[in-house]
Parts: sequence; C-alpha cells; structure tokens
Amino acid sequence: MQTKRSPKKNIFNYAWSYRISLVIAKLLPLCIMRLAARISAGIWYFIDKNARGQVESNLLRVIGDNPAQLHKTSKELFINYGTYLADWAKLSSLGTSKAVLFFGKIEGEDIFKKTHARGKGIIILAAHLGNWELGGLVFTNSGIPFNIITAKDGVEAIAQARTKVRALHNMKTITIEDDPFFFIDIVNALKRNELVAMLVDRYEKENGVLVDFFGEKTYFPQGPVLLARTTGASLLPAFTVLEPDKKYRTVLGSPISMEWGEDRDEDIRVNTAKIAHIFEQYIRLYPSQWFNFSAIWNK
Repeated sequence: MQTKRSPKKNIFNYAWSYRISLVIAKLLPLCIMRLAARISAGIWYFIDKNARGQVESNLLRVIGDNPAQLHKTSKELFINYGTYLADWAKLSSLGTSKAVLFFGKIEGEDIFKKTHARGKGIIILAAHLGNWELGGLVFTNSGIPFNIITAKDGVEAIAQARTKVRALHNMKTITIEDDPFFFIDIVNALKRNELVAMLVDRYEKENGVLVDFFGEKTYFPQGPVLLARTTGASLLPAFTVLEPDKKYRTVLGSPISMEWGEDRDEDIRVNTAKIAHIFEQYIRLYPSQWFNFSAIWNK
C-alpha cells in the first residue's frame, strides 16, 4: 500500500486537465484522442527537463548506461503515457462490454481461476506499468468484485474523477486513511473471496521494506505480505500493457509462493523481496511503459 502522494505537477496532473479529458472523451473518437494526447505528451517530454531527467534516472537501472537508448526509451515512455491517459478517459464514455474491446490477449486465465477457487481472496499486485486502471475490467466484466486500494491523492478533484470512472465499471475504490477502518474493509473483501488490487512499485521510506530493486536498495510496502500472512489470500502479479497493434495484453502471473516462519519481520522482508524481483522481470520487458515520473531510489 502507498502513503499519501504528492506528485510533481505536469500538464496531465491538474484537475482541469482531467475535467477537459473526460468531456473530450464523450465527443471525439478514440483515434483522435490518442493522437492529441500523444502529441501533448511529446511536447511535455521536450519542455519538462526535470521530468525527463527523472524518468531517465529510473530507466538507467533498467536498461543500463546507454545514453542513446535511454533518450529513445524515455521519449517513447512519455508518448505511451499520453495513450494511457486517452484510453483511461475513454473509459468514462464506454460500457464495460465495449471497453473490453481494448484487449487483444489475456494470458493466465486458467491459473487465475484455480487460484480464485481457493476461496480466500486474491491480492492483485500491479506496478505503474502499462494501463493498470484498464486491467480491472478483465475481472469486472466476468462479474468478479474488484477493489482498488489507493493512497490519498494530493488533488482531491483528481481522486474523485478516478473513483467515478472506476465505479462506472464496478470497480470499488478503498482509500488509505489515517484511521484503521480501511484495513478492515480490505480484510473483509478478501474474506468474501474478492480481488484487492495494489500498486506497489513506488513507496516512501516510512513503514517501507528495504529491498533490492534493479541492483539498488529502495522501499516497497509491507502491506501486501502482511495481508497475505493475516488472511491467507494469494498474491498474484498482473499487468496490462499496450502491444504494437494498439491492443492491450493482460498477463495474469502465477501466485507468488510465500515463505512463512516464526519471525514476522523476516517473513515480510523475504517475501517482499520476491515481489520486487518479479516486478523487475516485467518492467524489463516493457521499460517504455513504466510510468514512474518520481524518484524510486535515493529516498
């Protein structure tokens, strides 16, 4: 789970940009929206030196010290982010049955069904990789209750917009609050054999677990492992990424094998390190869709 976010401002991170995009989504076809968003994101890449530098700093750990490749991948990342935002906005004007047409391929459905049949709930582990908001439709279209755990957004209007769009597709938002009741909501959802999704590749030092991530130390949240230890729920990585044919591919990974012992802190450390290692594998496959514009290391 994440702490309260205070993201750096960019042209896509203002309440007015969200409002405009949701209005445009009702008026323009997706192809035009994607084109406009990609052009805007390309302009952002050239004018925002700080954001560009931070993205390249993150990607340096992923693809190595290759300046030409870093520049190429970071530019692609910005433009791909424009596509992600256009597709997210379009969700507001489509029913779920039409929105799932975004998908070209879904992998791992048999593994998922077997895991869900255990009846103890599933914690879906996602990264800021591809279109994590769109991925929930894979489950809600099948009638499976889906809960998204999110930190408080620094901009309340943006949080409300995201919550509203999710609700249109039967995705419930559970916001991490200062009181403990949100945790009870999560546990109860898992007890009902529902899905609980978390973004876990960006976290602050407070209450974090120090793990190796692309060869350097950074913090991951302890929440997923604690929940699995408490409830018996499975931890399952899932990612929805854009393919060259402009269709989304959803990959439902195998449940992560947890190691439980008598030492709670050691359990958290060992199993959180497993999560970080699995994330590395997927991010290396799609570095230009790893939409992290904040520092991951050196916190």
